[in-house]
Amino acid sequence: MKKNILILTTALSALGFLGATTQTKPAQASAHYYWVKSINRNNLPYHAASQRSAYIYNTTHTQKLHNLKNYPRTTWYVSKSIIMRSSYTGKKGIYYYVTNGTGKVSGVVWRGYLTSGTNPNGGTTPSDNDNGNSDNNNGTDTNPTNSLRQELAGFFEGTVPDSQLQQIANEYPSFVSKYSNPDSGDEYFQIMVANKYKDTQQYMTFFFIGNSGKNNKEKQQQLKSGQISFKNYVNNVVYAANGNVSFTTFKNRLIGAYAFDKSSPNYGRGVVILEYPKQDQKSSN
Repeated sequence: MKKNILILTTALSALGFLGATTQTKPAQASAHYYWVKSINRNNLPYHAASQRSAYIYNTTHTQKLHNLKNYPRTTWYVSKSIIMRSSYTGKKGIYYYVTNGTGKVSGVVWRGYLTSGTNPNGGTTPSDNDNGNSDNNNGTDTNPTNSLRQELAGFFEGTVPDSQLQQIANEYPSFVSKYSNPDSGDEYFQIMVANKYKDTQQYMTFFFIGNSGKNNKEKQQQLKSGQISFKNYVNNVVYAANGNVSFTTFKNRLIGAYAFDKSSPNYGRGVVILEYPKQDQKSSN
């Protein structure tokens, strides 16, 4: 009898151990999400669907960047619809890549957290005056939405908007206002980037829109007079820089861009910054 009790006790102890092992299985870590497919959305306006917490993530969905509830008056501009797959569950979902009016807040958010249309609480102009949002345009561009910047980035098919590159591009207007010679402004802007971003600058490609070249001046006048579209104007700059490249050459590169809006005296000037993704930087040398 004692022998049977000992066997039963041993068996129950083993089951208890297995049960404890199962219960202490670690919770799911923050899963990496892969882009399966993306579609350009022409910067359509959306706003938060509710006042609840809803997070905007980085492009791999591994880091929370912003909370929609902190932006109750913001209109978000959707530049891409993205089908993403979780590396943990294998499930797919549809996400939006969004940017606020000034281009300083951006990231990926699940589409169910947004509803279409401009934010009815945002006033007559889509300026982002929410608490905790210090965005401003420093008088360098009269249109706070700078929709032309978003349009410019959208020309480069298959690229991935990057918040750091966008922050760099947003510094470009201060160099334009400081130097009357466009070439000087562009040159000192690149020097600034080289000094501040020494580790990654070598992987960046720059396109400066509207420098002092004769052909560029002529195209800029044609743009301002409506003789050519903004897309054709930019395409001329890209092709002139290297006859072997086009808008489709830079797929999967990270991108940041800035363009002065039509209401600005600097309309026709801008910059596009492209960078290899971190995992591809060593192989690009």
